[in-house]
Amino acid sequence: MPSFKLGICEWAFPMPGPYAVKTAAQYGLSGMELDFGSYEKSYPLSVPAVQRAYLEMAAEYGLEFPSMTVDSLNRWGLTHPLTTRAGALAFDGVRRGIDAAAAMGIPVVQLPSFNDGAIHSEEDFRRTCEKIKMACEIARPMGITIASENVLSVKDTLRMVREIGYDNFRIMFDTQNYYLADGRDEAALLREIHPYVVQVHLKDGYNGNLSGSILGTGESGFFRTAAAIRDTCCTEWLLLENYYHTQPLSQLGDPFSLLEKDLAAVREVFDIRKPSGPILRKAGEEG
Repeated sequence: MPSFKLGICEWAFPMPGPYAVKTAAQYGLSGMELDFGSYEKSYPLSVPAVQRAYLEMAAEYGLEFPSMTVDSLNRWGLTHPLTTRAGALAFDGVRRGIDAAAAMGIPVVQLPSFNDGAIHSEEDFRRTCEKIKMACEIARPMGITIASENVLSVKDTLRMVREIGYDNFRIMFDTQNYYLADGRDEAALLREIHPYVVQVHLKDGYNGNLSGSILGTGESGFFRTAAAIRDTCCTEWLLLENYYHTQPLSQLGDPFSLLEKDLAAVREVFDIRKPSGPILRKAGEEG
């Protein structure tokens, strides 16, 4: 079986901010995908002092930052023309996010296409590809990969890869989004697009709830998708994205006890060894 690293998305972790790095390490996680923040809050992760706080905690507790999302694109989407305020704000967030990732040594910048940035038409597709190509051009000399997270069909995903045409472009795959969009077979879809996948978000749900059930207890076919991840060796990083502190999942118990259940499931399915000895140890400390 291939070797996997287990991390979590910052926005899914019950405790956000730099101190979350220490707490994530307590639970044996190896990494955290950061959220660049919102335009309305002036992109906190663009501030050098905030960057240093995260980096200091990561160095102290041995955690990696495998990726960062520009989540503001769900509010100011890539589907807007650059000549509009929304389009200009969207790309400004992308550009500043790439700069922050470069400053922090983060290798992947994820650009989501949901809500305001959802791709519904050919024009949406064209405008999104246009801006991603610009992002790839900026990020390439910095050694940064640009990853699109979307719910396009296999055909349109492969078309996006061809249209963008940069070797630093990849897909951020998600184990529930495609099923939630229109009932698609997640495992079958991954087997078609796996050469272009860079990292994977792990989540599950039922009755149309996003990130709403312990992994493997929902209706998205998690275990079949996990088998496809193992078979294709499409990624090194598995990033938990269940919303442990949000209903309906939060109704099942304490958010950290729910996190532990997902950790146990993922470690078993992907044969990831649980850290031995004391859970929390500073980087380089002896057990």
